[in-house]
Amino acid sequence: MANEQSSVFAARRELLISELGGRSMLVSNLVNVRYLTGFTGSNGFLLANSSQVLLMTDGRYTQQAAEQCPDVVAVIRSVDGDMNSLITDTLTDNNVDECLIESDSMTVAMWQQLNQAVDQKVSFVESSGIIEQLRAIKDELEIETVRRSVEINEKALLATLENWNDSWTELQLARHLEQEIRSRGGSGFSFDPIVAAGPTSALPHYRPADVPIADHPFLLIDWGTSYQSYASDLTRMVAVKTPPDQITEIHKIVSDAKTAAAESVRDGVEVSVVDNAARKVIADAGYGDFFQHGTGHSFGLEIHETPFLSPSRVGPLKSGMVITIEPGIYLPKIGGVRLEDDYLVTENGCQRLSTLADNFLPL
Repeated sequence: MANEQSSVFAARRELLISELGGRSMLVSNLVNVRYLTGFTGSNGFLLANSSQVLLMTDGRYTQQAAEQCPDVVAVIRSVDGDMNSLITDTLTDNNVDECLIESDSMTVAMWQQLNQAVDQKVSFVESSGIIEQLRAIKDELEIETVRRSVEINEKALLATLENWNDSWTELQLARHLEQEIRSRGGSGFSFDPIVAAGPTSALPHYRPADVPIADHPFLLIDWGTSYQSYASDLTRMVAVKTPPDQITEIHKIVSDAKTAAAESVRDGVEVSVVDNAARKVIADAGYGDFFQHGTGHSFGLEIHETPFLSPSRVGPLKSGMVITIEPGIYLPKIGGVRLEDDYLVTENGCQRLSTLADNFLPL
């Protein structure tokens, strides 16, 4: 298994080196460092070019680096040294005179310090999204890991609802849900969950509070598992009692919108087309003004990754991308409905990775 994973990371690095076209790149985003090497330490930078890939870190991670990425040369900072000096020394020692930086993640302060340290021996060139675009297409190991994350996520929710106690608050349900995730091998939530009872479900990014769930007839739960650092992201509605007629009505509309969006997904389709497929169903039903966010997004090592499905985004979906589809209708002071599933984009359509039915889940 270790050899298989090493070959996966090596293949990712080869893709990056090919994309760089002979240039050098300093990778400072820790998520991208992990994607390329498997390294999980809290301090790490990569120098990547056609000649080599070097991992720069500190002495706390000497053994960890050797175990997690044995085929990458590690350059270890001395206990009395500083990281910027190690980076600049590594660049100059390896005759790098021009180097791309990740300008969308490196701080201005670090960029200024590096420029000062190299004293014009190295020219730093801004770049954006190079590795993120590679990450958008998941390899087989990533897809397998996401599938497992989704599976844990679904089972954890069902177990939580089976153990339902009518004294629970939103916060208590969230705590029980996290325990179920961890008991199944997840490391916790992939994002702060939304547990919203009654009218609070009209707030798309609500956070659970000490609100007694049994005081309300329905509940929105948006939750995700982190499994081996890969996310899942689902949303379902729960019937605490009999939901009001209007909530039942918009639930059906949202379900139809999600289906329409999923049916539009395929390799090469523009992200705005998928968004519009969901948005049209909701608008035609008279609720267009109450759907004020994008229809979905990609995810993986991070909960929000490129591409994003919204009216303002451009670019095609590609086979191998993993996305959410999550339309919603939010009625102020009444309540909201969102339904969300995870999908793998394929050449001729998509494969739904989640299995829960769209209907209100019972307690």
